[in-house]
Amino acid sequence: MVLRHSRSFEFQADLLLDPISVSQSLSLGHHPDSAIDNVRRIFAAHEDREPPPVYSEMLQLRYEDKMRTWNQISRWIKYEQVVEGGGTRFSKPHITLLSVQGLLQARNCLRRGLVLLDSPKDSLSALLDDIIRHWEDRALVNPYNIKGVRKALWAPKVHMTINKSRRNSIDRGNEGEDDNDDETKPVEENPEETKVLYNNVSTNLFSESTGNVNTGELPQAEKRLLAKLIGKDPGTESCAILVGHVDTLEHPVSAFIRLREAQKFFPEIPDIPVPTKFIFILLTPRDNYEKEAISVGRTIGALMADEVFRKVAQFTQEPYTLGDAIEEFMSNIVVVPPGKCTTETRWEPREATVEENRSVGGIYSTRKTSYEEGGSHQEDGHGHAAGLVRTGKFFGGLFQDIRMKGPWFMSDFADYFRGRISQSLAATVFLFFANLTSIITFGAVMDKMLHHQMATIEAILCGGISGVIFALFSGQPLNILSATGPTLVFEKILFDFCHSNGWDFLEFRLLVGLWVAAMLITLTATDASALVGLITRFTEDAFATLISVVFIIQAFQKLMAIGDSEAAKSAEKMAALEQIRCKCFMEYSEDNASTINFLFNGTAEEQCQVGWIHELDTQHDVYMLSIVLTFGTFGLTYAFKEFRKSPFFSSNIRNAVSDFGVLIAIVVMTAYSHYAGGDIVPTLNIPDSFRPTQHRSWLVLPFDMPLHVIFIAILPAAFYTILIIMDQQITAVIVNRKDNLLKKGFGYHLDLFIIAILVIICSFLGLPFFVAATVLSVMHVDSLRVQSESAAPGEKAQLLGVKEQRLTAIIAHLAIGLSVFLTPVIKLVPMPVLIGVFLYMGVVSLLGQQFVQRVALWFMPVKHQPDYTWLRCVKMKRVHFFTLIQLFSILGLFAVKYTKTVSMGFPLMLIVMVLIRMFPLEKMFSQPELKALDDPVPKIQDVMRPKRRALNISGVEKGNSPSSPEQKLLQNER
Repeated sequence: MVLRHSRSFEFQADLLLDPISVSQSLSLGHHPDSAIDNVRRIFAAHEDREPPPVYSEMLQLRYEDKMRTWNQISRWIKYEQVVEGGGTRFSKPHITLLSVQGLLQARNCLRRGLVLLDSPKDSLSALLDDIIRHWEDRALVNPYNIKGVRKALWAPKVHMTINKSRRNSIDRGNEGEDDNDDETKPVEENPEETKVLYNNVSTNLFSESTGNVNTGELPQAEKRLLAKLIGKDPGTESCAILVGHVDTLEHPVSAFIRLREAQKFFPEIPDIPVPTKFIFILLTPRDNYEKEAISVGRTIGALMADEVFRKVAQFTQEPYTLGDAIEEFMSNIVVVPPGKCTTETRWEPREATVEENRSVGGIYSTRKTSYEEGGSHQEDGHGHAAGLVRTGKFFGGLFQDIRMKGPWFMSDFADYFRGRISQSLAATVFLFFANLTSIITFGAVMDKMLHHQMATIEAILCGGISGVIFALFSGQPLNILSATGPTLVFEKILFDFCHSNGWDFLEFRLLVGLWVAAMLITLTATDASALVGLITRFTEDAFATLISVVFIIQAFQKLMAIGDSEAAKSAEKMAALEQIRCKCFMEYSEDNASTINFLFNGTAEEQCQVGWIHELDTQHDVYMLSIVLTFGTFGLTYAFKEFRKSPFFSSNIRNAVSDFGVLIAIVVMTAYSHYAGGDIVPTLNIPDSFRPTQHRSWLVLPFDMPLHVIFIAILPAAFYTILIIMDQQITAVIVNRKDNLLKKGFGYHLDLFIIAILVIICSFLGLPFFVAATVLSVMHVDSLRVQSESAAPGEKAQLLGVKEQRLTAIIAHLAIGLSVFLTPVIKLVPMPVLIGVFLYMGVVSLLGQQFVQRVALWFMPVKHQPDYTWLRCVKMKRVHFFTLIQLFSILGLFAVKYTKTVSMGFPLMLIVMVLIRMFPLEKMFSQPELKALDDPVPKIQDVMRPKRRALNISGVEKGNSPSSPEQKLLQNER
């Protein structure tokens, strides 16, 4: 592609006028030896090296009160910030909008102006002398103009954060300067004069003799910025852009300098002590060039913020490739129609809805790099199942999981202390309270349903044992084991079955548990967990929505139960008081000895005293107070979660408040409860002794069961196995989603094997069976998300991954197991406060589902709908149709779960969900639609066919070693 001006070629030696008055060509093709191909060659030669970030600032030469100074007008870290407010502050970061004219002029400056690569100069004075000498050698500046140019370049540098020493340096730098001097006379270079001029504008912030930087005189804002830059990359360098006019110049002159080694020119340039690697200078005559000069300077600043141009500028050895890099940059720009905005318009950076990678070459280029070709296959799959295939070996998948997770085992403990330790502590406290509340609640329900066979103490002990063992040895320790609704329903069915046949429940349950463990181990040995690859977002969202709604329903049920309990107590009290009659006497004196008798229903007779009326011992409205505590806790917790995104206070304060939001809400509402109602609000009912609910031994043995019952236990064990697998593996799939950016791999086979061991232990001890709880696991992952902290101003915080470690679950479940001995402390927390945490977990987990987002679209006009990526390629009617099918599937799950006669078939309904996705939906929707709304589902024969794990490692470039133990293992197998 070639852009040409209508005017014929006419040579003019003007860097800024030529691009707009002479025909210009622009190469956007990918043919050999093109500009883009030259850029690709530099990338190929330095594919293993990445340039450090560059901090750029632009200064403009200004004349005020017969003084010339370089004043900072803009800076770039990733986005542009303009000095405003009379030079007192930086603007909000915004995207730099450029003009085609500015890009062409900048390209002309780099192609026809002075370009010095790898300059060995180590001081600003020597570098400026060298630039002037090259300009004079090339006849760009005649000897009559050198003095004016020299004075301009040596003018003091004034940054936005002026301090006293810099003000003094400006005054000293201009002492003895006579603006009436004849600057058109030829002058001889005077290195001593140069040195004196440079020393006159130096300050005490940087000592060339020691090389140390004294940041004590920097403002706090600049110190924080410096800490962010150095924290993000200690090798951060800077680029100084100087634009201005000199009266005596006849034509614009420019210089682009890359130093061999980055040098510290602070405090001259830049405004923070970051070594300078690049300098761009553009000097123009006074007339008609000011806007063009600033436009070119802004263009250079935007180019240095671009990763492709920055890499070319860092590694190229040929000056002409800088111009080629601008052409490559122009091949990727997006043009805005005229009249919609100007280069002065400020567009704030937005959070990308999809990952937008910067590629080399045109936007519509059909050529793909090896990375793009290799990554396409991986993007088609759903991240949790990548590489999950049958090995065809006995326990092959289990051994692979062990070898994969082994190298990470020590880091699983060390990572707890990396990053923000407050985040790890907050996640531990949150997990303790959330899971303890769930366990005790289910324990109380279990106590009634199973007639005291198992209750709260067994649930607490199971939480301690199962939680610690699973967190210590599992393949995915981010999964949290707890009591779940489906397992509780199955326990009730099993109890009724034993009661009707006259069998001991715990002994029959032991037989069922042993069969369940045997089946789980068999499935582990045959790599049956590979079937997890058939579970897509359709099933994940349905199951997660179901569990989230159940959490919300249970929160309201618990709140209503408090109201019912208090209503019953009040009725009993009023019935008792109505039976009491007493006489009370009004106060009397000798002057007024009349006595009035009253029948008063409300106090005991002994409470009445002659001479005064005793007040009723009234009680607060416990139910209303419980409502306030529940919704107050929910509101505070949710507000603290969103506080991380607010503009108030520093990021450290926001992160700390958000991390400990749940704990802060619990403490605040607990304090309010004790202030408002004292001890009248119900608390957790924790046993105060360590013994089974029934008077039995902790060890269960099936000695009294008939022999044939052993085989009868196989049928319920099969259903229980399906339930455990679906509960456990669907939760693991949700946790292992590629959206969470987990780096340590999965462990489906190892998880199932550990669950089998725990089932055996709990069967012999008469404890409930715990599996991965969806909502708790999702909230655990959410509390450990790691966001980018050292972000450039205006840059949205990016998800870097999750703190994958084991200690949060280990410590939390260890505390749960020991909670029997912490009863006095735990009972300080009112039950309604913990119900509020329960409600918070359900709501947050529900709002995170894509299904809920699609349901919300039913009530939104098209113009107000969010810009979801899956809406761009699927018709709205098809989206609603897909959502409707999923809604009916979820309603079916609810119907089966809450219908006693068929509740045992709940595990089979989860399998039906998978089958609905595999067959009917494949016929009803096209593959592009399913790829946008769901995940591609593999064929079952491809999943079950034994083969070696084929995790896509094409992302590992040739010559690079795998970055994770998982990739190393797979490469060794190949």
